[in-house]
Amino acid sequence: MKQTRTYEWTRPQDIAAAIDGLSGADVAKAMAEGRVPAAPVADLIGVTEFEAARGRVAIGFDPQEYHYNALGTVHGGVIATLIDIATGAAVHSLLKAGQGFTTLTLEIKYHRAVTVNAGRLTATAEVIARGREIATAEARVVDRNDRLFATATSTLMTFRLAETRSGSTPPEADQA
Repeated sequence: MKQTRTYEWTRPQDIAAAIDGLSGADVAKAMAEGRVPAAPVADLIGVTEFEAARGRVAIGFDPQEYHYNALGTVHGGVIATLIDIATGAAVHSLLKAGQGFTTLTLEIKYHRAVTVNAGRLTATAEVIARGREIATAEARVVDRNDRLFATATSTLMTFRLAETRSGSTPPEADQA
């Protein structure tokens, strides 16, 4: 039997306007306090909490049946998305106003299957190295009993945001 899911998200251009001129640390703080809405992808998969400090974030996630693959477990891509959100936010929390980032690599190790029975999961990410243009973050996904479900390392590139956020101008590498 088919099920129905309805959700809402904030338009990306509205989020961009809300964070314009803010440093990554200020964006992270505003998101943690609920003053800036989550990215649409966070709403899509159901990120439920956001805690941030400079270079470190933790986000909550409640596995749902609509995250399942055909075998009855949460699809690995959903967990990868959760980790990508966390590692990206950790790097973003270190950036100056006017800087952005993108993921270059994401290496994940899955340690156990995720089902709705796992309950609330927390993805915690921390920046472990940062150069002028490249940053590396590590992440762990655990349940309330600290059982490990996944670990990951992500390499991200930072850059200056284009003058317009229309997507027509490619980002320039950060030279600052």
